[in-house]
Amino acid sequence: MNTLANFIMKGRSQAILVMAALTILSWMLSLASLLAAAAVALPTLRRGGREGLWLIAGALPVVALAGQMIMGSAVQAGGFALAMWLPLLVIAMILRETASLSMAVMATVGLGILVVLGCYAVIGDPAAYWGETLGQAVRPMLEQRGAGGNEAALLQSMAVFARFATGAIAAGSVLTVLLSLFIARWWQASLYNPGGFRAEFLGLRMPKSLAGTFLLMLAVAATGGVAGEIAANLSVPMFMAFLLTGFSVVHALCAGSPSGRFWLIGLYIGMMFMAPLLLLVALAGLTDAWLDWRRRLPARRG
Repeated sequence: MNTLANFIMKGRSQAILVMAALTILSWMLSLASLLAAAAVALPTLRRGGREGLWLIAGALPVVALAGQMIMGSAVQAGGFALAMWLPLLVIAMILRETASLSMAVMATVGLGILVVLGCYAVIGDPAAYWGETLGQAVRPMLEQRGAGGNEAALLQSMAVFARFATGAIAAGSVLTVLLSLFIARWWQASLYNPGGFRAEFLGLRMPKSLAGTFLLMLAVAATGGVAGEIAANLSVPMFMAFLLTGFSVVHALCAGSPSGRFWLIGLYIGMMFMAPLLLLVALAGLTDAWLDWRRRLPARRG
């Protein structure tokens, strides 16, 4: 990975080549999109937003041309690329100016909230839109299989998912942007400040104001109705901030223990089989806003 980061930082042509190649590869291998976006963020973190804009301007025609040749649509390929690159450009600029990973995470959550609010402003009733979209996707399958006992359960599950699909999509976007940002910051630290990203990540913490707003959204969501649906969708991208903070808390606490690495391995293996562990990790990140676990628990061990 350091070899790739070194190649990106050699010059604009190298960075543009990596951005374009990984973006095209992401059409077949979605995980490549994380590296493609990180390739934008790394030079932006090091040299500023103007550099990032130059790289986007250089890579966009290449991706658009490839999209026209491969997919038959330069507009679709270019739009996909911009949706991947521009959020990273903005968040990387914020991180460069503030030197605060926590601020960058909050800014990314803010973008996710804007996505949710924008969907409600433009679509009006996102739940109905997603329900219709999902219905069109599964209707051929249902017609082919014929009516059965599972059809009602499937339609009910689709209706529930449709209510929260807007928040889920926003949360997925938030997580994708932050993972790419973390990769870029790790690259930057590896090249210019060894150990810097580790210290930043272990110190990640959300403010009480965001934690309080999240709890308020959950309370409103419990009331139901339109307001409850909007609050529930707004709370989902916020959840990602506390999930990542929770991982930071767990890593920080395990870093101070001789057996910490084994606890971390056990945690990650456990999450593969017990998804509710993610809620416990997020709860640690949420309560850290008030309890500051990294300060309390080591003191008690000592």
